[in-house]
Amino acid sequence: MRRRLHARAGALWLACSLGAATSCAHDPAGAPAQGDAAQMSLTAAAERGTFPGGAEHFTGEATIGMLFAPNGPRDFGGASVTFQAGARTGWHTHPAGQTLVVTEGSGWVQIDGDARRDMRSGDVVWIPPDTRHWHGATATTAVTHIALQGAVDGAVVTWAEPVSDAQYLGSAE
Repeated sequence: MRRRLHARAGALWLACSLGAATSCAHDPAGAPAQGDAAQMSLTAAAERGTFPGGAEHFTGEATIGMLFAPNGPRDFGGASVTFQAGARTGWHTHPAGQTLVVTEGSGWVQIDGDARRDMRSGDVVWIPPDTRHWHGATATTAVTHIALQGAVDGAVVTWAEPVSDAQYLGSAE
């Protein structure tokens, strides 16, 4: 029971941080509680939830699989995100930066003002704090990555407008 409650709280934190939940009135530090952080925990895959990426922050089909939330000493959370071909995030920033570990397929990532870059299985992408960017699948292939991001003053992400089709396809400035 205790593990299940932690998984639900962590899932809500990640869903909110990645834009998959519409209501995010919760403790942004996630679970487990500070006192539990000194104990080892194991969360089975079957206990972790998945959520569709919300249409307000994602274009196309994206699925977010909760991995873990901050727990006190660990001040960052992680999720596995799968983008189907053509799917991507909107423009956004992370106050503590973001690391993407590409685990399957190939996709694109772009920092505002720079050229779009390819990312493939095995690649690790670091996006510095407060850097406006987007990421997702290519137009023809799916991609899965693990997204790791920390909170600063309870904030994990700041969302902006959607990435236009022209921006996504690399034909717009």
